[in-house]
Amino acid sequence: MPVHKKVKISVSQLFVMLFISRTIVNITYSVYVADTTQLYDHLFSSLCAFFLTLLMTVPIYLLYKKNNEHSILDCGYNSLGKAGAVIAVVYAIYFLWVLCYTLSLFDLFVTDLMNPKISAVALSLGVMAASIYGAYKGIEALARTSGLVFIAILAAGVFLVCALFAQIDPMNFTPMFYNGYQGIVDGVLLMLARNSCIPAMAVLLPMTQKGNVKKGIFWWCFGVYATTALIIFLVTGVMGDYVRTQPFPVYTATSVAEIGIFQRMDAVFLGVWTAGIFIKSALFIYLVSLCIKKIWGERAGRISVIVTGTVVLLITFGIIASQTVMEILFNNYILLLLTVLTGVILPLFLLLKKKGRGKP
Repeated sequence: MPVHKKVKISVSQLFVMLFISRTIVNITYSVYVADTTQLYDHLFSSLCAFFLTLLMTVPIYLLYKKNNEHSILDCGYNSLGKAGAVIAVVYAIYFLWVLCYTLSLFDLFVTDLMNPKISAVALSLGVMAASIYGAYKGIEALARTSGLVFIAILAAGVFLVCALFAQIDPMNFTPMFYNGYQGIVDGVLLMLARNSCIPAMAVLLPMTQKGNVKKGIFWWCFGVYATTALIIFLVTGVMGDYVRTQPFPVYTATSVAEIGIFQRMDAVFLGVWTAGIFIKSALFIYLVSLCIKKIWGERAGRISVIVTGTVVLLITFGIIASQTVMEILFNNYILLLLTVLTGVILPLFLLLKKKGRGKP
């Protein structure tokens, strides 16, 4: 029986969750994951990545239309029999990778830029505890919470955009392609590598009802890259060459922004980021738990949620302590390979594979 049989959310709820998850990635431009000296060139990269991301979603959408009662985990067992467990393991590893990536970046931010009196360990424990609870309550509760978080992020976003627009200096915009086309290519690879929501769709789309999935994919993709382009434009316009020296340029830009009597919008930024990380972490913990239950059956139960959150937390602390491991985790080429494997290659393989005798 499909793992989502008793769970249903609307298409709009799904893509709100995915939009929040991806937007949180958008605002974490950092020297740890990208060459911020060529940030303005990434404005054109976002346009290229928009069309390539739409193309990447095609295999998952076609697989969903062909087997809309089954997730990619179910399709793996249907097509490969017991060997379908390999599919579930690959997706579990990928979702764990994304979780560690997200939390590690958050820890680095807290360590580098926040008040040193604030413990990164304590803050991470708080975020992960909330995320475990959110995942434990299930996808339906998480979808409802995402609606409230989306409204808060939208309001904060409008506030920040107005504040940053007032600080833009036209002289900060250098000619695009000034340093050649390598910055464009690097930007596209970065954006495609961070498309972890596409593999998530492969698992979550069959849980949806009441909505047009094709339109949902398009507007999610459009919203993601329109937001990306707006962030790049604002940060470049406010900071100019100063962006080259900042580990987290979006945060720095918000810290100098002001509107009326309101100054230092970095507190708003931190609130948006923390709320978004809660949604993304809870969602991906839930995805890992689905993979575990698919492998070991319902007996794994909700305990898999708690185990997943604990494992991610321990791994993250280990990653932060090792420069070599951190470089591997943040390597865009490795992340791109994993994203393409789980988001394009495996769905395409199952789409072309004749249905076998395996049990779902």
